[in-house]
Amino acid sequence: MHDQMTELLNHVAAPVFVLDVTADGTPVYSVFNDYAMKTAAMTAETILGRTAKEIYGGRFGEMAYQRHLEVIASGKTSTYELELPLRGIPCWVRTTLKPVTDAQGRVVQLIGTSIDITAEQQAREMQASFRTITGEMEQFVSLAAHDLRAPMRNVKFLAEMLREDFLDQGDGKVELIDLLEDVATKSAVLISDVLSHAQSDTSSAAEVVPFDFGALCQSISNVLDPRNHHRITWFSALMQGEKTAFQIVLRNLVENAIKHARHNNLQLEIALVHHTADMIEIEVRDDGKGFDNPALAFLGSGQLRSESGYGLFGVRRLIAARGGTISVKNGVNRSGSIVRFSLPGTLVRVIPAPVTAQPLPVSLR
Repeated sequence: MHDQMTELLNHVAAPVFVLDVTADGTPVYSVFNDYAMKTAAMTAETILGRTAKEIYGGRFGEMAYQRHLEVIASGKTSTYELELPLRGIPCWVRTTLKPVTDAQGRVVQLIGTSIDITAEQQAREMQASFRTITGEMEQFVSLAAHDLRAPMRNVKFLAEMLREDFLDQGDGKVELIDLLEDVATKSAVLISDVLSHAQSDTSSAAEVVPFDFGALCQSISNVLDPRNHHRITWFSALMQGEKTAFQIVLRNLVENAIKHARHNNLQLEIALVHHTADMIEIEVRDDGKGFDNPALAFLGSGQLRSESGYGLFGVRRLIAARGGTISVKNGVNRSGSIVRFSLPGTLVRVIPAPVTAQPLPVSLR
């Protein structure tokens, strides 16, 4: 009968096996179809008539054997996952065991099927690792933003102290003090926005508000380039969306471009590329030195590279979590970079003509 069953199961393109339960309750393999033999890289001589403990040995065999005993004891079909050495390497398999009983209700056979889920298990582990890493990063950002608020308040306080009884001699020192206070104030606002975003990141509903995109860009420019060393332009529009998300993405991209600029007069343009009823696509283009390969590969593939920096990692994760996309490429001969990203939002009104960052007073240029 076993020969007939084996012949039949050999036509099944999946691992199938049968265990006979001996009089003393020991499950031993009696049938192992060809597909199962190929998957396990074993022969009938090494499998048939033996228990899982004898075949696989060690903790692998013991775990599989205990699963067989559990199904015999319960008399119920069971699906479980365990690690087994297949083809000489540990692999994860998902097995379903169905008991067969005799007229007295005693389990006399176990019929099982298995599939290799190693790739699925690796994906789970990567996802768990990703959640751990991102959780730690979010906690770090929250703590960093919280700790930075006090120094920014102190900078503003120092600027106010410097202004008191300061004699203006027309050499631009007063304007510098005003600039210091203005940058500290705007930085404190951005830090508070990031902190609020980090604290509410696990919330099921994002805060969608109307906001002035041009004013947002101006604020970012004032903080990152207060002396107007670079030429930053953007489109002006009224939007409805998650303002903090747009602010975080743009601030990171603009800051990255300025930090890696090859010269002190970077040309950077923030342009509207495309929009639908519920999604806005924006392009950030500059004439700097472009992205290094690690950052380029990270943004394109989503794989975490330590060289890419937390800023780019956070940007991609924030966008992906909201159903948006991001892509990056370098210009010809790495003449600058072009980053496109999309986020949920609605354009209420657009002013096509580009706006340039407001220049500082003449005394400061």
